[in-house]
Amino acid sequence: MRAKDKHTRTNRKPRSSPNPNSNSDSCHNKTVATPNSNRNPNIPPYSWGFCTEDELQELLLRNMEIVYADVVSKIVSMGYSEDQALKAVLNNGHCFGGVDALENILNNSLAYLKSNGNLEGSDDTMPVFTDLMQLEAYSLAAMVCLLQQLRPNLTKGDALWCLLVTDFHVGKASTIQVPVANNECTCCSSRTATTTATTTTTNTGDNAVGVVSPSPHFCESRGGPPDFNLVFACGHEMSLRLQRDIEFPKRFNLSPSMKSLLKRNVALCAAGFKAHSKQLPQPQAVAIPAGSTGPAEDAVTSMMNKFRELNLDDCMKLLAEDQKDEVLLALFNQVKDLEKELKVRKDWAHERAVQAATKLSNDMAELKMLRMESQREEAQKLKKGKQALDDATMKKLLEMEEALRKTSGEVDQANSTVKKLETENAEIRAELEASKLSASESVKNCTQVEKREKKCLKRLLAWEKQIAKLQQEISDEKQKIVEIEKELARIRQCQKEAEVKVREELKAKEEALVLIEEERHSKEAAEVDSKRNLKALRLKIEIDFQRRKDDLLRLEQELSCLKVSSRSADKHRKSKASRTGNSDVAKPQRETITKLLKELDNLEDFEEEVNGARECIICKGDEVSIVFLPCAHQIMCGSCSQEYGRKGKATCPCCRVPIEQRIRVFGAGS
Repeated sequence: MRAKDKHTRTNRKPRSSPNPNSNSDSCHNKTVATPNSNRNPNIPPYSWGFCTEDELQELLLRNMEIVYADVVSKIVSMGYSEDQALKAVLNNGHCFGGVDALENILNNSLAYLKSNGNLEGSDDTMPVFTDLMQLEAYSLAAMVCLLQQLRPNLTKGDALWCLLVTDFHVGKASTIQVPVANNECTCCSSRTATTTATTTTTNTGDNAVGVVSPSPHFCESRGGPPDFNLVFACGHEMSLRLQRDIEFPKRFNLSPSMKSLLKRNVALCAAGFKAHSKQLPQPQAVAIPAGSTGPAEDAVTSMMNKFRELNLDDCMKLLAEDQKDEVLLALFNQVKDLEKELKVRKDWAHERAVQAATKLSNDMAELKMLRMESQREEAQKLKKGKQALDDATMKKLLEMEEALRKTSGEVDQANSTVKKLETENAEIRAELEASKLSASESVKNCTQVEKREKKCLKRLLAWEKQIAKLQQEISDEKQKIVEIEKELARIRQCQKEAEVKVREELKAKEEALVLIEEERHSKEAAEVDSKRNLKALRLKIEIDFQRRKDDLLRLEQELSCLKVSSRSADKHRKSKASRTGNSDVAKPQRETITKLLKELDNLEDFEEEVNGARECIICKGDEVSIVFLPCAHQIMCGSCSQEYGRKGKATCPCCRVPIEQRIRVFGAGS
């Protein structure tokens, strides 16, 4: 057994009233204690018809039970358990708020669940109400009390009616206008404003039931004088109005007790209406022909039958079933019209047959008398023996025979008419049977439609759950989309910044290329100058080198000569030369030797510098020996030149000019 079933009721009749100690019921008792002294205490003179306060309260409690059941099912569809949903409704499921009752209860219960049941004044261990019955009773009593505080002139019945009309919306119920009629109640009003009739109490002792007996005001409210024969003479228009008024209660979801009460009141209303029509004075009926009383009684009888044939148990069905009921009602009306037409035709055929039979019997009696007279005359003529037949008698006999033939023809025609009417009667009965059969089929179809409707409601509930799930997924996807859009905006911003950087880099690259090109041109110019200078320098170096060589040989020869002469001079000078004279002669010689040694060191350094400038730029070891054409650069040795440019067309490393030819050179100045 589910938790929800423990708190719902299986039958509304044994409901106990709310606690009389509550504030709402005390307010209610205070209001009921001062009824209107002008009203009959046995009659409920409210504009809400034949329903008592208990029945209105029962109807409102049923509607409130449906609302609370919908709220519990919606909370369960949101992912909560049924016990949690029921606890939330019992703790904080009051129907007060800014929207309708269903949304208010749902919002208050969800607020309780979102705050984990820790709302102000709530108890987590024990719910405020024990079950939904108690919650519904107290909620209804609180709304009635609040409505009576806002409008002190309202009785409990009027307050219940206002809540029923506005669907538990206290704000709208406090502004709705309640029509009140003194000592009168509304009887079968669908489109007219206030159609009233005097009320009487039933003889069965049920003082809470209002019974309607017609009065002349009923006719005057319909637009005619208080003459029921004249009202009956309205004919088809009155029957259409009554038909619309009879069909009006099907629009409301009435309880079974209310339906039985409405049936009983309608039957008593019809009986009082018929009894009052029989008690009318005779002078009022003189203005209408006697033949019109039959159709009037038939109209009243058909109206009473329609009152008694009301099937109010089908008022809970949907619009499709109401349409089928309208079709069935139209078929029944058509059958009744056909029965009336059949009855009229039967009466006419019977009357014609009786007239023909009476005329035939009279003609037969007259013919018999004439034949007897003719026989007597013939006997007399035979007795006389000589008298001839009179021409006048023969002529009369011929006329009588002709009348007999006409009479027999009319009798045959009447018989054929009777047979034709009997055939039409059989056809009408067959149509009636077919209508009954179609009515039974319509009832079966209605039951099937009801089953399909239940299935559709189950599917609809499943679809609503699926829609809620899909909406949650859609909200999650929307959140993801928002995050992705933020990421995309950030990426686009980064892309714009990267594009700016790329443009700046491209610009810098172009500027660098321009600078490189300028540097290349300047380098080429410098290389041309350096080549020219190098050639001049090489020539100068070779000249200087040769001169230095010559000077070195000369100096070496002079040094050797000086050494020889110095040795020989030392030997001869030891005894002759003094110390001072030796130092003066040796000093110029030492200066000359020192100068020559410095020049030798400079020549060695210059040779090393020249040799370093002529090294290969790749291996840095061998001397350059390859000249590239057309640029005439000499920067590589023979082995490196062979390896350079094998994978593609080679270019000069200095000027990037494609190498068309390579020339190997030899010699000291190469």
